[in-house]
Amino acid sequence: MASNRNNNVLKFYVSGRRAKGLHGLSDLAGNALNRYDLSVQRAFVGLQRRAGAAASQEARGSYNVRASALRGKYRVETGEQGYRTGKRGRDDFLAIWASTRQISLLEFGGRWVGRKSVGATASIGVGESKTYDGAFIATIKGRKAIRVRSWDSAKQKRHGRGPVRILRGPSPFEMLSGADGNGRALATRRRLIDRFHTYYSTELRRQWRVNGNGNG
Repeated sequence: MASNRNNNVLKFYVSGRRAKGLHGLSDLAGNALNRYDLSVQRAFVGLQRRAGAAASQEARGSYNVRASALRGKYRVETGEQGYRTGKRGRDDFLAIWASTRQISLLEFGGRWVGRKSVGATASIGVGESKTYDGAFIATIKGRKAIRVRSWDSAKQKRHGRGPVRILRGPSPFEMLSGADGNGRALATRRRLIDRFHTYYSTELRRQWRVNGNGNG
């Protein structure tokens, strides 16, 4: 999956000034946060291992998309800010990169009962269903998908039996970004951030206790 600045869908900070306010780290470690580098590192590694799967799970909690359609579509990267700008303090973060390629509508529970039906149906949102008039399921060049015949925009006539185009649902990026104000995506994003926060804060405290007892 190609990455660029446009499909970085989420950043989750684990250290530095932003993280202190987000996770209550000032109260947890006070001004001695640097003494707990090992705890931070171990908690961060645990978060990295879970982040990609968590992104897919939260997306599927809102969108009726097959798990296989999201496989490999969310990638976890880590980084830090502060050094290049010359500013004091370091902000380490975890970034979720998401594919911006829209997913075939067939992956959203797509169905078609035959030529006598109004069209194919699909459920993009969990608990929702929509009929796409004139759409049908067909395999062309080895690819099965929900398709619809194109129209001649000038004459408003069908082009006989073709050409056809594939109908698609949202991309993995759109499912989490909420950039267009989509309420479902915004709710999914919020749940994912809360999930990261809960895990990281809990694990950091656990690692701190372990390391403080000399068992780390």
